[in-house]
Amino acid sequence: MKLRIADLRLYIGYEVVAAMTAVLLLDRENRVICCFLAALLHELGHIIMMRLFSVKVRGLKLRLFDVLIEADEPAAYRADICITLGGVLMNYLCAVLLCPFSLKLGLPHLMLGVFNLLPVMSLDGGRLLYLLLSRRFSPRACENVLRITTFLFLLPLMTAGLYLLFQSGYNYSLLVISLYLTAILFIKQ
Repeated sequence: MKLRIADLRLYIGYEVVAAMTAVLLLDRENRVICCFLAALLHELGHIIMMRLFSVKVRGLKLRLFDVLIEADEPAAYRADICITLGGVLMNYLCAVLLCPFSLKLGLPHLMLGVFNLLPVMSLDGGRLLYLLLSRRFSPRACENVLRITTFLFLLPLMTAGLYLLFQSGYNYSLLVISLYLTAILFIKQ
């Protein structure tokens, strides 16, 4: 589904619409909605940082497991680091403000912030690692280090996801996310 709001191109995948419909129908305790809101505020943190550094947002792509923010032009090095950290900072700010009143609302922000700082491709921590390495090494060397680091972090995450699934009998979210990030690792070659 493609929309245009002023100069902003918005793409929402049909799988996102289907998943959100299922969540609204099945999530009686609103846990997934709290996580979804934490993810939206995370992306808003990136957009706020982009605005602070005068980087124009050209488009947003909302997909099932990720959101891509397209800019008109690449940001300068320091601005890129701040923009990369903007989502995590927003999550930590929300966690600090919400946890004293409601763990149900605050913990998704904390968990999303911690998870996004993992040095894994497609996460903010992976982007940050790439940016830091790019000051001293070639893009190819940075990508190789990032692939190895991603694999080393995803292997225990998949193992933990399998353990969690077997112990609970139903909680497969960590396993699915780990498999998705692993697939990206091998697809982006």
